[in-house]
Parts: sequence; C-alpha cells; structure tokens
Amino acid sequence: MERVSRLHEQAVCDHEKCREFSENLSDILVRVEDMKYYKTADRLMSVLINCKPKEASHCEKATLVGEMIKNVAKEAKKDAGK
Repeated sequence: MERVSRLHEQAVCDHEKCREFSENLSDILVRVEDMKYYKTADRLMSVLINCKPKEASHCEKATLVGEMIKNVAKEAKKDAGK
C-alpha cells in the first residue's frame, strides 16, 4: 500500500504512472478480496472508481484519491496490528 501511495504521488501529471498506479491498485484489490478483507476491498474499489487516468491532462481528483489511498493504507496498517 505504501508503494502504491508513493506511485500515486508521482502519477498526478504522468499518464503512464497513473495507469501503473491503477493497475497496481487493482492487483492489490484482488489480493485483499482473496484474503476476505471486504471492508478494505470496498474502500479500494472506491479509490478505483475515482481514479480515471487521462492523457495530457492533470488529474481532477488527485487530491481526493491521494487522501483516500492514505486513509486505506492507515486503516490496513492498523488492522494488521490487531
């Protein structure tokens, strides 16, 4: 999650990085669902819904998606400590 969060920070103005972020987050979503962490999976799905890579354009929801991914990462870290 931390790597994906850092990747999102790089992706704000880079379409290829943005697509890479989306693909990586999709992979994490599948793994989280396989582990039956459905609450976290739902939150990741919400991030992906708001993440729409665009060519030659600044992401309109970069701040929102960035905050969402940070919150998911924080919750996942907290849940892992239980």
